Amino acid sequence: MPSQRFAFFDVDETLIGLKSMFSFRAHFFRQTLGQELGRVAEDEAQRSLLDLLAHGASRLDVNRHFYRTLQGYSHSAVCASARDWYAQHRQTPGFFVQPVLERLRAHQADGVGVALVSGSCAEILLPLAQDLGVEHLLVTQLDLLGGVITGEVLGMPAIGEGKRLLVQRFLQRMRIDPVNCLAYGDHLSDLPMLELVGHPVVVVRDDDLVALARSRRWPLLLP
Repeated sequence: MPSQRFAFFDVDETLIGLKSMFSFRAHFFRQTLGQELGRVAEDEAQRSLLDLLAHGASRLDVNRHFYRTLQGYSHSAVCASARDWYAQHRQTPGFFVQPVLERLRAHQADGVGVALVSGSCAEILLPLAQDLGVEHLLVTQLDLLGGVITGEVLGMPAIGEGKRLLVQRFLQRMRIDPVNCLAYGDHLSDLPMLELVGHPVVVVRDDDLVALARSRRWPLLLP
């Protein structure tokens, strides 16, 4: 019987203790280009990002910039490298945020559906989702041309309002009332998603979001 209640989890620094996109890219560049050239490529990408941030870039801008650094690479190579990245990192201390992982497991045991919602892409997060038995990924979608990453994304990235729209459309398709659902997030950019559901939970990292959660009496979860 399909679940009539869902829990939506932000991934980076909510469910896992790192930023999946940047951790993966460093791995992918080293694996694809070799240790030295891979380090140079990652350093160049980081310098470009810092320049973008110095000019007032938003999280949405950062998300789009990340995918442009993968332009021209094979989609199949990215997927294979993501599997290897996850296999290497999942056992490292601090990879999973344990209290959040425990909540996810508890929801699954109680028959609550689970979805991961992230500005990261399915190519990077699919190994994580499969490992945790999570069927639904509401994420940023890569644009491909002939099996090659174009560097652009399809539609709005799953950041801020993009997360809310993905969750809202998902619930409409599933015919589930958001009032009955939960969402977990750690950053102010998760607020649109948190406000959509009846049971938001804030993972304590972002002072601004924590202050807002306290003012609204939302539950806080220490990582």
